[in-house]
This record gives sequence, structure tokens and C-alpha cells, in this order.
Amino acid sequence: MYLVMLETGGNQRYVFSSPRQRENIGGSFLLTMLAPWTHEIAAALNITTTRVSDSSGKTILTVPDQDSATRLIGATTRRVHAIAPGMDVTGVFMPLADPSNGTHINVTESDLRRIHSLASRYALSRPPAEARFPQIPFLQRAENSNLPAAPRRTLLGTRPPGATAHSLPSQVKRACAIQARNHLVKKASEFTPLAQLIGHDDALLMDSLKALEDAFDSDPENTEEPEPTDSSRAESAPRARSAQPIELSRIAVIHIDGNGVGAIMRALNDSKSRVSSDVFHREVGCPPDHAESLRRFLLEINKRFDDSVTHAFFTAWEKVARLWQADHRGTATERIIPVVPILMGGDDLTVLTEGHYALPFMEAYLRAYEEATADDALLRYLGPASLRASQSTGSMTAAAGAAIVPRNFPFHLAYTLAEALVSEAKRTGKEEGRECSTLTYHALIDSTIVDAGELLASYRSFTARPYRLHAPAEQHPTADPTTGSTTDSLQGAAWQAMLHRACHARGMTPSGTAFPRTRAARIRSLLSKRSALDQDSEQHQKLTGTIDAEWADARRVLGDTLIDGIDDPRYLPDLLELSDLLPTSYLEEALAGSPASLASPASSAGATPAATTTEEETA
Repeated sequence: MYLVMLETGGNQRYVFSSPRQRENIGGSFLLTMLAPWTHEIAAALNITTTRVSDSSGKTILTVPDQDSATRLIGATTRRVHAIAPGMDVTGVFMPLADPSNGTHINVTESDLRRIHSLASRYALSRPPAEARFPQIPFLQRAENSNLPAAPRRTLLGTRPPGATAHSLPSQVKRACAIQARNHLVKKASEFTPLAQLIGHDDALLMDSLKALEDAFDSDPENTEEPEPTDSSRAESAPRARSAQPIELSRIAVIHIDGNGVGAIMRALNDSKSRVSSDVFHREVGCPPDHAESLRRFLLEINKRFDDSVTHAFFTAWEKVARLWQADHRGTATERIIPVVPILMGGDDLTVLTEGHYALPFMEAYLRAYEEATADDALLRYLGPASLRASQSTGSMTAAAGAAIVPRNFPFHLAYTLAEALVSEAKRTGKEEGRECSTLTYHALIDSTIVDAGELLASYRSFTARPYRLHAPAEQHPTADPTTGSTTDSLQGAAWQAMLHRACHARGMTPSGTAFPRTRAARIRSLLSKRSALDQDSEQHQKLTGTIDAEWADARRVLGDTLIDGIDDPRYLPDLLELSDLLPTSYLEEALAGSPASLASPASSAGATPAATTTEEETA
């Protein structure tokens, strides 16, 4: 008995090698096809296989002998080279140390570690996928690519526009983007809340996705997508109609990654032991000490992680669709849903959305992900609660980061920033004993600084980011509301508390008094200058006194209710941005779920409350 693993490599390079969102989507979809193609080829070759693990861009299975392993790997890689040029696939195999126990296949954690190590070593000895496309000086180079241009081909019933030179991988990914869109619409139609919101009109989703793929492109093409042939139409979802153009000034690249999933996969035996025996037997189909328990457990949790991510995505999609419709009612773009998934597989997700809806999307996703994993009979044992106490249950957590950038900002730089934001959020969300989901963002204004670390370090000392989705039980006020002199960090503030502060800052409370933007900007400037000084320096103490004086004067002018609602002057830098970023409909929802003392009577009328102030322009 042999263990076989086929895995894609260089996934980010393959998916994000072009600034065209259509190609990103098509490339991501092709990665998910590796496992289905492998199983289809095995059936065609009459090779008996047993699945061990299936995930996006990777499949592990057993075959009876070495000849079957080499035939399967060879046939699969040939298909990938033919159907998905540019995709890098590595196939390796090895004999199982303890191949079977009667009729059961025994795959151990040690076997999985060995084959991953073998794959890593083999991948290093192979030339990169780009080597399949040698460049000779007289070859024309494709647009938006370092690969040579290829003659235009009709693929899956579509043909790229003739005005632009495309490489062969680019043409394939563009064609597959339509399949990806159809696949997504089919799954979305099965998600009841979203289907009800759009009136079960699948073509509406096709319109929306097509319009947004064009809108999110930093350099959109002026050609219409060609009609498919009759043969491709028969197997596709409803065709996109003429989509209403949508103008976007700022977009958000959102990256979300589950916490602790890699650790679960690296220590499957430990993960198994965290599940009670009766639950394991019921959900996996065998007792924990069964020869096939590890293989079945791995297959089951892979599927459940994928289901949880899919459910969370569609929940967040529906939330953004509802907010967008509320904010654009009566306009030509009311029926557009400003969300385009770029990469969705395993425990992570990459999404594009309109800049104002990034934070609502992330919050809705994280809440739905936590609820889905807490409700799942297996995954509920794999969260941080089970690490603190054996066989305890609770939700799993995730970290989300959004890079909010101008529409024409290079996508790969925004994606790198979003990844750095997720890493920053994970540090807060994984604090021992205070584990929770976290979200953060960066709104890029000065594009001359593109290094993610430098950007985050520039304001780390005076921001409440990353935010916790839930407040830890032991959380207490980090500062006296009448002074800005405390040295405690505000990082890790609860998101719901930040929404309430944003409502106060915008004047969406019964008093209608908003915090003046000019004063807020002045205090932000003082905080920024103070952060660069030594705490014991005279200048630091002087700036602290100035901040305290500004805050005391704000209390005198604006009243205790507003100042106590904001709580600390150090929140003002975040509130200045949140006031611009958060849609009115989203803040109104936050108010609707708040105590009566905070909710504004005007908010129930569906309009932004009129904010009043006695001084400068308000937040």
C-alpha cells in the first residue's frame, strides 16, 4: 500500500500574478479543482484509491502499489499542464509503514509528516512553473505578465478581447473565471437568507459579480465579455446580463485566516484526544482507537472547516448586501452587492469589497464563523477552550485584516498589507486565556510608504487596533475618562464598544452632539508627536498636559455625556477614521442593539440623526 500526495505550489504567484481580478478569480478556482481531477483520473485508470485528505490545492490518498502511484501522478500532472498551464503541481508517493489492519487502511500521523517532508524536498529540486514558458527576444510579451503572449484561443466558449496580448495561463484563467462565478452563484442560491434578499434571482448575482470584477480592476478593459457558445451555456448558471457600472473610489482587500488550524493539522493525534469518545464515534463513524480513525477524522474536519468558512462568507455577503441596499435605496446601483471572493478554501479567505463595507463584512464573517464552529459537533472540541480544559467545548476563532486603498493601488501590495494586518491581529487574538477573534484595518492615504511593518509601527502606540470581537470577561477601563496621561495600551478594545464610541463621535445619540473633527485632528496630532518621545522627557510631559487640557476643555464645551461615551482621547485617532469608514446603516444597527440610553430616536426613522455642535466641523 502506497501513500500519494499531489499538491500545488506557488499559489499566490499563480493566483495574483496579474492585476486583473477576473484572472485572480479563475486562478483560485483552478486550484480547487486538483482533488476532483485526481479522483476522476483515478477512476478512469481503474486505480483503487482511498481518500485521506482533500483540501484546496492538495489531495492525499492511498493506492495499492507503486505502479498505480506513478500512473496516477503522471496522468494528473499531464492534465494540469494541459488544462491549467502555469499551475505548479508536485506529486510524491511512499510505502506505508503499517499499510493495513485487515480490511482497514492505517495512515498514521508519522506517515503524514513523512510525505509532507518528502514533497518539500522534491519541490526544491524542480524548476519553477515559469520555466515551461521560455522567453526568446523575438517573442512578444503578454500584457500584465512576464510570460510570452499566446495566440487567442476559444476556451470554454469564450475568447479574450483582441486588443490585448494575453499569455496562455491568462487566457485559461479568464475563461475559468466564468465557471467560478457560476459555481459561486449556485452555492449562493442555496443559502436561504441571501436567496430571499435577492428574490431568488440568480442572474442578479451574476450581474453584480460581473460589474464588480470590472470595477475592482485597476485598469479595466473596455470590451464586453464575449457570449459563450451553446455548449458551454448548457452547463452554466444564469448568464450575466448587461451589468450596471459601479464607480469605486476606495476598495478593501480583506484577508481572513483561522486561528490554530495549522496546529490542529500538525498534531492530529492530540486533536483527536480533545474530542470525547462517544462524540468521536458518532461523528467520525469509528472509535478513536480504530485503525482508520485518523484518516476519517482528517477527512471530516477538512469538510467541516470548508463548510464553516462557506457559511460564514455567505452570511457576511448577505449582511453587506442588506447594508448596501439600505444605503443606496433608489439609486441605479441599489441591486449591486459589492463583494467579490478571490480566494476561498481551507480555513482562509480573500475578498474584495467597497471600502466602507470592509469592517461590517469582517465582523459578520467572524461572528458567523464562531457560531458555525461552536455548533459543529466536532469543531467545537478544537477551539481554545479545549486547550485550557480537556474535552471542553467552544467556538474556534479567526483573525481578519483589511487594507483599504485607492482603486488603482497595486493589488499585490494591498494583499501583502492585509496579510501583515492578519498577523498583527493574531497576536492579540491568541493571548493565553483571552483567546478570541480579532479584526483590524489600515486605510492607506499616503501611498509613498508601502512597507507593511513600517506602516503599522507608525501608529501602534496610539490606536485601539486590533479590535477584539468580544470583550474579555476581565476587561476593565484602560484609562480615566478625564485624562489622557495613562500609559496602559488601548489595543484589543472590544468592537462593540468601538461602535458605540463611533456613534457618540458622530452625534448619533439622543443629544445629537458630535465631536468636532478639528479638535479630534488636533488631539490626534498631539498623540502622534507624543508617541515619538521618551516617556520621561520633559516634552512628553508637556504634550501630555496639553492633551489633558484639550480633553478637559472638550468636556466643558461638549458636555459629560459625549466625553464619557468616547471614554479616552486616545480613541480619537481611530474614531476619526471609523466615522468616515462605517456606513450609516451599520451604525444604526449597532444603535438598535444598544441600551435605550445610547440609542437615538432619530436612528429608528431610517435617516442619519442631525448632529449638533458648538464649534468646528464635526466627526
